[in-house]
Amino acid sequence: MDSTWTENIIERYCVLTEDAGAGKPVQLMDWQRGLIRDAEGKRMVWLEIPRKNGKSAFIAMLAIAHLLKGFKDGTNPQVILAAATREQAGILFGYVRNMILLNPQLQKVLEPFRKEIRLKGKPGYLKTITSDGGSNHGLNPSLILCDEIHSWNEVKGPELWEALRTSMAARPSQMIAITTAGSAYSFAHKWHEYAQRVAEQPEIDPSWLTIIYGATDEEDPHSPEVWQKANPSLGITVTYQYLEELSNTAKHDEPTLLSLRKLHLNQWAGSAQPYIELGKWLKCQGGKPKTLDKWRCFLGVDLAAVNDFTAYAVVYFNGERFYTQQYYQITDHAMSKRKQKYPNLVRNWIKNGSLDVVKGEVTTTDHRIAMIEQIMEQHPVEGIFFDPWNAAETVERLRSKYGKQFCWEVRQSALMVNEPMKLLFRMVTTKGITHDGNPITAWMIANTSLHIDKNDNWTFQKDKAPDRIDGTAALITALAGYVHNASTGMSTYEELDIIFV
Repeated sequence: MDSTWTENIIERYCVLTEDAGAGKPVQLMDWQRGLIRDAEGKRMVWLEIPRKNGKSAFIAMLAIAHLLKGFKDGTNPQVILAAATREQAGILFGYVRNMILLNPQLQKVLEPFRKEIRLKGKPGYLKTITSDGGSNHGLNPSLILCDEIHSWNEVKGPELWEALRTSMAARPSQMIAITTAGSAYSFAHKWHEYAQRVAEQPEIDPSWLTIIYGATDEEDPHSPEVWQKANPSLGITVTYQYLEELSNTAKHDEPTLLSLRKLHLNQWAGSAQPYIELGKWLKCQGGKPKTLDKWRCFLGVDLAAVNDFTAYAVVYFNGERFYTQQYYQITDHAMSKRKQKYPNLVRNWIKNGSLDVVKGEVTTTDHRIAMIEQIMEQHPVEGIFFDPWNAAETVERLRSKYGKQFCWEVRQSALMVNEPMKLLFRMVTTKGITHDGNPITAWMIANTSLHIDKNDNWTFQKDKAPDRIDGTAALITALAGYVHNASTGMSTYEELDIIFV
C-alpha cells in the first residue's frame, strides 16, 4: 500500500528531539503507520498503549503534519493538545516546539511562540488546554489530540471531554484520545469499556476506531511474548533489558509487580499503587455457602466522617475460607454530590449496594447504632471491631448494651493491619474468600493504595486514595479480629481486658 500524505510529511519534515538522535528524520514505527492509515475517515480514535512507547512524540508528529496540511490547503487548521495538567501539556507542547526548532524547513511555515504555534502568513494555530482548567467552550478545532485520559481531573475532565467532542460539529474534525491504563471506575475507564464494545461490535459506532495494546489478566506478566504483545515499540523506545530488570524485581516485590502490569502491560487497576486488582476481586463474587450458619462471624466497622460513607463489613470464616457482606450508610447531602460526580456508579449503588441513605447532612450515633443492630439481627455476630477514630460514643453505647468484651478497637497502624492486609490479599489471589458483589465495595477496593515500609509492613493510606476506601478499611478491621484473636477462639477476650493499640 502506498504511503499516505501524513506518513510522507512526518518522515520528510519531523525530526527526533532527544538523546543522540536529536535532529535526525523520524522513521515511523509499524503501529504508528497502521494508526495513521486506519484512522482515515474516523471521527474518533481511541488508543491505549503502555508507557515509553513513544506516544508523546507521535502526538507532536500528528500535530505538525496536520498544521502543514492546513497550510497547504488554506483550511485554517486549529490543533488542540488536551492534557491532564499544565505540566503534561507543557511536555507535549515542548515536543512540537523542539521539532520545529530542530528543522529549518519547518520554521519557514510554523512559528513557535511561548504558548502557541502559528502558521506564518495564514490563519491557523496549535494551543494546549488542560483538564483541570476552566471552560473550553467556543472552540472550533480541526484536530484534537488528547493525552493521558486516565489522569484527567475527575470533575472537570468529563466537562472538557464533552466540550471538545461537541466542538467538532461545524467541520470535519477528528479527535485522537491516547492513554495508558488507569483507575477502575474512573472517567477514562468508562470510555475504555465503550472502546472495547466498539472493538467487538464496530457496527454500533462506525465513526469510532479502537486500538488497544495490552495484556489480559490471565497472561504471564514475566513472559517476553506478553511484553511484545503489549508494547508495540519494544526494542525501539522501550528495551527488553528494562522490562526484564523490572520483571526480576517484581517476582519478589508485589508493588513492583502491580506497576509492571498496570504501566507496562496496560491492565486497568484501581489506585496509582493498587492493593488488590479489581479484576481479581470481582472474580471472588459468589453466593452464600450452604453451611454458613455453622461459620463464625465478626463485624468490622469504619465510621469515617459523619458526612460521608460509614462502612460495615460482616466476615464469616470456617477456619479455611471466608465469606463477606458489606453494608453502607451515607447522608442524602453527600449522596447528591456523588450523583454529580459518578452518576452511573450511584445508580448501581442504589440498586445493588446495600446502602442506607440518611436524611440530612450528618450521620448520628443513633443512625449507626440502628444499622449495627439491624446487621446483628441478620448475622450471628460474635464481636465488633472498630477503628477508634470518631467512634467513642458509638462504642460506649454498644458496650453498655452488649458488654465490654463485645466491642474492640483496631487502630489503623502497621502493627494491627499488616497481617490482615496480607491475609486478604492471599485470599483474593487464591479465591479463598467469597463476597456478595456489592458495587460500593468494588469501587472502594479499586481506590485502595498499598503502602509498604522498609520492614515489609503493609498499610493503606486514606489520604493517598483517589476517593473513599472505607469499605476496604472495614473489611481489614474485621479480618484483624480474626488474625489476632478469632483463630484462638477469642480465649484472650474471656481472660483479659484487651484494647488493640
